[in-house]
Amino acid sequence: MELKSRFLIYSLIGIVVGMIVGIIMWMLANPGNPEGRSFVLHMIASGIHGMIPCGAMTVYAIESWGLTKSTLVHAAITLATILLIELPMKWFTWSLDFVAAMVIYVVIYAIIWLSNYLYWKHTVNEMNDQLEIILKRQKA
Repeated sequence: MELKSRFLIYSLIGIVVGMIVGIIMWMLANPGNPEGRSFVLHMIASGIHGMIPCGAMTVYAIESWGLTKSTLVHAAITLATILLIELPMKWFTWSLDFVAAMVIYVVIYAIIWLSNYLYWKHTVNEMNDQLEIILKRQKA
């Protein structure tokens, strides 16, 4: 699948997931809407918040980039999204809550990255083992 198609699919999935999370967060954090925040604005921001990091996963499909470069670019895009959406929307303020959220973000990001790394390492090892078996059969 070409990068544009992959980006579009990932972005659309991100919009849907972002809006679902947005609805859940709205129901948990805004009972009765005491601050008069706009539900529509919240949903648009939630959709964008989901779309950008998910669409940015496309960087992992750029074959000329290594894992480190892809990870740093994706992490930077994701962090920028958090700063440019969550703070202006007042989902967080510059406080200990925000620091805690950033620590949680880094931990979750690291867990997801590590699990993907281990999965792909295992997959590559299996492929190499299968290739080795095939090559041994051809020599025999």
